[in-house]
Amino acid sequence: MVEEKRRFSITNLFRRSTPTPVDRKVFNPGIQEKDNSYMLTSPVIYHIANQSVVVRTCVTQLKNEVFRRGYLWEEKFVVKCDSCCKEHQAPTVECVECGSTDLSKPDPKQLKYALKLLDGYVNSAEQMFIDVLKEMEDDLNIMDDAYLVLVKEYFLDNDSEIAMHRINEVYRGDPVTMHIYADEKGERGNKGFTCLNHRDFISEDPVGRCQYCDTSALYPIHYVNRVNGEEQYFLEGEVLHFSKYTPSRLYGLSPIITLWNSVTTLIAMDNYINSSYTKARMPRGLLAVQTRNIESMKSFWRGVKEKMEQDPHFIPVMGIESEGGKGSIEWIKFMDSLKEMDYVSVKDDLRDRVSGFYGVSKIFMADNSASGGLNNEGMQILVTNRAVEMAQTIWNNYVFPFVTKEFGVTDWKLKLPPSEEEDEIAKLRKREIEVNIAASIKNLGFEIDMDDEGRFSYTKPEPEMQGPNEEGGGDVELDPYAGTDIDASQLGQLQEEALSGNKSKPQENPPATRNKPSMNVGPDKRFSGLPKDAGNENVDKRTERRVG
Repeated sequence: MVEEKRRFSITNLFRRSTPTPVDRKVFNPGIQEKDNSYMLTSPVIYHIANQSVVVRTCVTQLKNEVFRRGYLWEEKFVVKCDSCCKEHQAPTVECVECGSTDLSKPDPKQLKYALKLLDGYVNSAEQMFIDVLKEMEDDLNIMDDAYLVLVKEYFLDNDSEIAMHRINEVYRGDPVTMHIYADEKGERGNKGFTCLNHRDFISEDPVGRCQYCDTSALYPIHYVNRVNGEEQYFLEGEVLHFSKYTPSRLYGLSPIITLWNSVTTLIAMDNYINSSYTKARMPRGLLAVQTRNIESMKSFWRGVKEKMEQDPHFIPVMGIESEGGKGSIEWIKFMDSLKEMDYVSVKDDLRDRVSGFYGVSKIFMADNSASGGLNNEGMQILVTNRAVEMAQTIWNNYVFPFVTKEFGVTDWKLKLPPSEEEDEIAKLRKREIEVNIAASIKNLGFEIDMDDEGRFSYTKPEPEMQGPNEEGGGDVELDPYAGTDIDASQLGQLQEEALSGNKSKPQENPPATRNKPSMNVGPDKRFSGLPKDAGNENVDKRTERRVG
């Protein structure tokens, strides 16, 4: 009885619901705000990224590889059940989920409006859809924040509620001015509400009305665009925010902040080289000449400045007055040479750090110094294709489903095809594996055939039959003297002796077989049945070749 009470109390303990904490601030919701450490604002980050040759090269090459083959529309399924909405990826006549035969193929009419808008200019700036995508890819690689803005036209019902919408324009949202409108818990849509027609109006009352039009209802705000002291609010489904390198509940983390020291050092090195070949450079050194005429030094220095502006490689000579009356000339060096500073190796190391973060190989940066043949180049292409594949995964699995949903397309999907290099390398490697497998199977005794399309087929050969004669079908009479040293002429003599009854005794030491040829050159000692004078002494009986 006691055990039953304990069991009952324990079960009731686990059945009780956990009380909701009163103070939600003690929990960390994992909110990541925009990082402004060291006063690195968004305009400063964009300026540094655009000024760096290495960053621009990595971003441009990665962007070109991601969108080099454009985008395409693809069927989302082969057939779909109209009863349970089960999507089948293979042809079938019956739904595997509910057994219904009411199946339908993707409706091409769903793409009518989407193709009409996306195949032409998608906004008033006369941008193509692929151009907007490339802009957002740059935002991802620089700020790790990208915004897709859909300008919608709403249609209201009799109760002033949204009945349907139509997308009129597609824009790229600027990460500098775009912000996520969330509360202290990182949730969107709970902080403010706005009107469809007056996007600069905001209210904290969800059931209130717009102060400019009393009949319009208010809708939750999810994003805000702050430009020149003004704010423009956006509703759910009008803006999509996404990150690539550091995704979080709110904002991402700019790669430039992580690579700040490397990028700024590369920029300083480029500026150093630039100043070395321009008029505003520091001289490599000067000649200090001791002299008593100090006043002449000032006028001489003015002439030095003029000559340095005309000739960047001009070395000035300065006169310094001596106390003892004895003059001297001394070289004073101001700057080290590029070789002394190890300029090339340091720059290559910093460049490798930046390109390694973005996953862009040296071969895509027009640097073949480290390439060691096709294998190394293939590995470099493979490394870059991995970065391209990661970027395309974000677009295919996150961005494009949002676009198709807002267009009302359910039977089709947008997709970025993989890069061409990746497909070719994969095909070659797959073909190499198939050829190696075919060679291994052939070594096992199988017969291999290849059709016109290059596909291999394997057949096992039947074992050869031994014993029966293939032509006559009878038994083969075995020769008891096969492999011996008995000649055909001696065979007849032995048969006569066997018929007469004179059976010769078997030899105690039978002659050796003629499996191995003799090394003696000359006529065979066997009896041939011909006169001795008829034999050719110069013919080797083993090879029938004339010798001597």
